[in-house]
Amino acid sequence: MGKKIILITGATSGIGKEAAKVLAKQGNKVIIHGRNKKKTQAVLQELKKETGNNEMDMVLADLESFADIKRMADQFKKKYDHLDVLINNAGNQYGGIRELNSEGHERTMTVNTFAPFLLTHLMLEPLSKSGEGRVVTVSSASHAQGGAPYLDDIELKDHYSYTKAYGVSKLYVIWLMRHFVKYCRDNNIRNITFNCVHPGSAKTNLGNTGNRPLSMKIVFALWRPMMTSVEKGAKPTIFAATADEMKGKNNQYIGPKGYEKVQEKYYSEKNEEILWDYCMKICAPYMSALEENK
Repeated sequence: MGKKIILITGATSGIGKEAAKVLAKQGNKVIIHGRNKKKTQAVLQELKKETGNNEMDMVLADLESFADIKRMADQFKKKYDHLDVLINNAGNQYGGIRELNSEGHERTMTVNTFAPFLLTHLMLEPLSKSGEGRVVTVSSASHAQGGAPYLDDIELKDHYSYTKAYGVSKLYVIWLMRHFVKYCRDNNIRNITFNCVHPGSAKTNLGNTGNRPLSMKIVFALWRPMMTSVEKGAKPTIFAATADEMKGKNNQYIGPKGYEKVQEKYYSEKNEEILWDYCMKICAPYMSALEENK
């Protein structure tokens, strides 16, 4: 692909940080996203020193806040005239009790589903100015483990559980990225591709919260010794972001073993459309009229 401008969310630890390191070593201008300013600055300096790439940069946003995502996107567009690769890496697992963010949305769904949707929408303009724009979104093998989704209760007001919230949020983001392919085609945007990846069971801080259900704490403790390294977990993301063979490809799902298949048991174009319309509705106040109607 040559040297590119690459924005990675959730890049201050784990797979995002590893991907940022590798991509920066390749000579790309990597922009890492974090939530905490002090931590993000420290990671940025660490990565610059380790990679020898002083062109790296950082952006800040709380991905639990639509308003903050909008602010970050606006700041990016003021500083950069285009974006080559957007990596929606950030994700989280919360607790056994349903919690809302400050804007009234369920936290797991916000970070794992709504944030990638909104940020991708807001970044379509700079991506469309790239010679070859790519959107790489990190899903999870858990997308097949959330059970039947409730399209009349997307934010799980009446059906919340720890495993369902995470599983369906990672399923939904795959559906949304599929719809972006259609959305761009319908709006004559031809240069952006959309693909999803999963890291396998990698040793990261995902879901390391104090309110994780006890049963899940036990499961994670027993499973952790069998987890793979972040280096291996980051490879699908790096491949999707940079591999020449991914040029022009859409709707691929890539894991540590290569191309894989998405669980399609609950998929339909109607369900995809319902989800898309819901996301458009709740994110509309944070998108300009142009972005809503592109």
